[in-house]
Amino acid sequence: MRKTIFTGLIIGILSLIALAPVAIGAPGDVIWTQAGNPSAYGDWANGVVVSGSSIYIVGSDQYLGSTNPRWRIEKRSLTNGSVIWTQASNPSGGWDEAYGVAVDGTGVYIVGYDSYLGNYRWRIEKRSLTTGSVIWIKTSNPSASGDIAFAVAVDGTGIYTVGMDEYFYLNSRWRIDKRSLTTGNVIWTTTSNGSASWDYAYGVAVDGTGVYIVGSDSYPGFSNSRWRMEKRSLATGSPIWTRISNPSTSDDWASGVAVDNSGVYIVGADSYLGYSNARWRMEKRSLTTGDSIWTKASNPSSSFDEAFGVAVDSSGVYTIGFDEYLGYSDTRWRIEKRSLTSGSNIWTKASNPSSSFDEAFGVAVDGSGVYIVGYDEFPGSGNSRWRIEKRAP
Repeated sequence: MRKTIFTGLIIGILSLIALAPVAIGAPGDVIWTQAGNPSAYGDWANGVVVSGSSIYIVGSDQYLGSTNPRWRIEKRSLTNGSVIWTQASNPSGGWDEAYGVAVDGTGVYIVGYDSYLGNYRWRIEKRSLTTGSVIWIKTSNPSASGDIAFAVAVDGTGIYTVGMDEYFYLNSRWRIDKRSLTTGNVIWTTTSNGSASWDYAYGVAVDGTGVYIVGSDSYPGFSNSRWRMEKRSLATGSPIWTRISNPSTSDDWASGVAVDNSGVYIVGADSYLGYSNARWRMEKRSLTTGDSIWTKASNPSSSFDEAFGVAVDSSGVYTIGFDEYLGYSDTRWRIEKRSLTSGSNIWTKASNPSSSFDEAFGVAVDGSGVYIVGYDEFPGSGNSRWRIEKRAP
C-alpha cells in the first residue's frame, strides 16, 4: 500500500504564499489557492473541515528539523484562504503528526500520534475555535509499539476516533474510541482484529444511526489486504454490520468515508489491474445493511493512482487523491465529482503545481465551495509545502 506514515508539523514562523482570489467560474474551477512552507523540509496538510465562515486544516511541519516534525493546526478564511490563527504542538523530540480534524460549536478536535514515550501513541486534542488554544489533551498508548489515530468524527454525544494499535506483535488491529466532548474521557473503546496480520482503520463518519469505520484487513493474506467497512452503535460501539470488498488478489484498501441520508460513500484503491497499476475505487453502500448500491473505478494512469478523501453534499460526492498520469516522479492532485444516485462522473480536475510529488489528502465541502488540502513540492524536491485549494462545486 502506497500510503505512508507522514511526519511533520509546525508552529511559529509561517512563510505564506497566497495566490490572488479569482471569481467563481465553472464547476471544479479554482476560486483561490494558498500555500504554506514553514520549513526547508517536508510540510504537508492531511485533514480539513469546514464550519461557518472558516476552515480548519491539520497536518505537520518540520520547522524544528527533519527529525522532529510537529503538529500544525490552522484556521483560515472561507473567502480568500487567509490565515486567522496558527497553532503547533510538539510533545516529543521525535515524530509527531496530526491526521484528522472535526469541529462542533464548542471546539476543534485533532487526532494523530506522538512519540513521547519513544513508541507511537494516540494523541487527541480539543482546541478553541476562536484562538486555537488547548482546551484538553488526551493520549492512548495500548501497546509498546506503533499506535496511530487516523481520523475523527463528532456528534452531539461525543467524538469518535479511529486508527490502529499493535497490541499483538506484528498484528495491528483496528481501534475505535468514543470520548466525552467536555473532558476527553473515554466513553467506550472497542477493537476489531480481522486478521492475524496488519489491519488499519483509516476513516470515520457518523450519523444519527451509527458510526461508520473504513480501512483494510489482511484476512486473505499479508499481500492481499482487502477493504473492510463496519457500522457500529453510537451508544456502545457494538457492531451493527460488517462488509468486505476484495476485488483483487493483491492489496486493496479503503481510506475515506462520508455519509448522507441516502447512503455511505467509501473511497480508496484496488489493485485489480495489478499493484503497480492501482486505481481509484469508490463505493456507495446502504446505511441499514452495508450492501452495495454502486461501485466505480477510475484509472487515469498505467501506474499508481490512489484516492484518499471523500465529502458529500446534495449535488454530488467529491473524491480526492493523486494520479501518476505524468509519471511516477510527477504525481498530481486529482479531484472528481460524481452523481449521488449512479456514481457517474460529473467533472474531473487535476492540479500539478510542481514537476515532482503533489498529493491531496483531505476534502470538505459547503455551499460556497470544495476545499482540498495536501502538499506540493513547488519549492524543490524534499521541500514539500502545505497546499490548500478552494474550488467551485
